Amino acid sequence: MGMAFHYSYVSLTNYTDQNVGAVMGFYDRVEISYAHNFFRTGSTGRKLGIGHGYQFDLDTGGIKVRLFGHVLDKTLLPQVAVGAMYKHDGDAKVIHAVGSKHTDGADVYIAATKLFPKLGLLVDTTMRLTKGNQWGILGFGGDRNDNYYPQFEGSLGYLPSFIPGLVVGVEYRTKPRNQNFTPESNWFDVYASYFVNKHLNITAAYVSLGTIATYRNQTGAYVSLQTGF
Repeated sequence: MGMAFHYSYVSLTNYTDQNVGAVMGFYDRVEISYAHNFFRTGSTGRKLGIGHGYQFDLDTGGIKVRLFGHVLDKTLLPQVAVGAMYKHDGDAKVIHAVGSKHTDGADVYIAATKLFPKLGLLVDTTMRLTKGNQWGILGFGGDRNDNYYPQFEGSLGYLPSFIPGLVVGVEYRTKPRNQNFTPESNWFDVYASYFVNKHLNITAAYVSLGTIATYRNQTGAYVSLQTGF
């Protein structure tokens, strides 16, 4: 059994977000997780009519099960896992006011991950069924769509042999378009992640999240710390 804790912070053009959470693993097979998002609007909240500094709170509980394979297997078989997340927003009044249908929603996904040591290449692809608006921070479903549709998530990481413990790469995520009030954009980031040791990991990234709650060009910096044992 193992356990890990994480904290992340992202500063965007008009918003900030903090995320804290924990993951517990059992028998190299099952993971149970919990995370809380603090999405803060700052002065943008007043412009949106929801109040200066308004904060959206999102609770997420998850379970993930490895079906077969391992990331480090010497075969070409990837590690394949399935998972589910249940998410709850804290303020129904504002969630509905921005055009979302629900304050609660669930995601299900399947993910395949593989490390190619000779190339120093880490590849991950995920197919997710979701109707979350901005990951669920702005609720679920909307006046444009209230159904589940598959979304793609992919990442490509490179492990340079001359700096042990470092991974640099890119990530890309497609997003549903559920609301007429505020169209969503696909997410993209470029990251560098350094494993100080087996207990501590530090990640920094440039993120491009597009339009969030009518405000375009939401770009910024992301930092994350994770510790485990």
